[in-house]
Amino acid sequence: MPLTPDKERAANYETVYALTGDRERSYKLVMTLPDPDKSLESSAAVLSGMIGKDTSEIIRVHRAIADSFASERIATRAIFPESPLFPVQNGEYFPVIYASGDLSLLNGRHMTVLGMPKPSMQGRSDTLHALSFLLSNGITAMVSLDEGIPRLVAETMLGKDGKVIAVLSGPISRCSSESEAVLRGRIYASGLLLSVFPPMQKTERWLVLIRNSFMASVSECVLLTEEKDGGPSWSVFDKVLASGGRAMLSSSMMEVPSYTWAARHIESGALTYSSEKDLRRLVPKAARSEDVPDLFS
Repeated sequence: MPLTPDKERAANYETVYALTGDRERSYKLVMTLPDPDKSLESSAAVLSGMIGKDTSEIIRVHRAIADSFASERIATRAIFPESPLFPVQNGEYFPVIYASGDLSLLNGRHMTVLGMPKPSMQGRSDTLHALSFLLSNGITAMVSLDEGIPRLVAETMLGKDGKVIAVLSGPISRCSSESEAVLRGRIYASGLLLSVFPPMQKTERWLVLIRNSFMASVSECVLLTEEKDGGPSWSVFDKVLASGGRAMLSSSMMEVPSYTWAARHIESGALTYSSEKDLRRLVPKAARSEDVPDLFS
């Protein structure tokens, strides 16, 4: 079964990226092909000279990748920088994004919510108060699907008809557990699943690092409700803050003696959250106005 044009281009990109390890260069090379949305096998000899790989190796890798796209059973779309759907990225560059669900959410207001795997009662309370603000103002929550606060956010928003964008640490078509598969299905029905990992990507723990970089690059604003010093949420928070995005942390973290990183980040320009008026400073007032259909329109 032939691939759709977006999957053909994505398979071409993933082939070159697998052979070169350079995202930006790989996409530029694909876009120099006579037709980027058709199989690169007819151009393999030309590519061979560009990337220093045998033509037979290029064809072999491409066929394996194309087969993985063809066998995918979840309706997924690949989006590229030329598309009006493509989110603004600040930080590490990811030229191909895989999406499943309501793509219009990318053009609406959304806030990334971060937090630790085992939050305290105060951390949970701060998170739920923030979600009340999102729900009452029609703002989408962007989260990972990690244990703890991220799943609390997803489940709370879905339970109250809120919108969720989930950024995944593996391919859209692969889940780490049955409970995550159920949660993904609920998000797919009304929200959006995002990944930078193609269907043939093996699920490995270190992919979380890439996921975090991607999440940071597409986050306009981020709220950290609770995290210990050196915890994984700080990597996303730091990248958003460093790229000039809005970054806010719960003021209650300042009251915990062992949480020294919170005060350090305030000194570096992070904002503090203690009430709804603080969140109004965090979330952009306006969203992009393009009328974008969902994935299946």
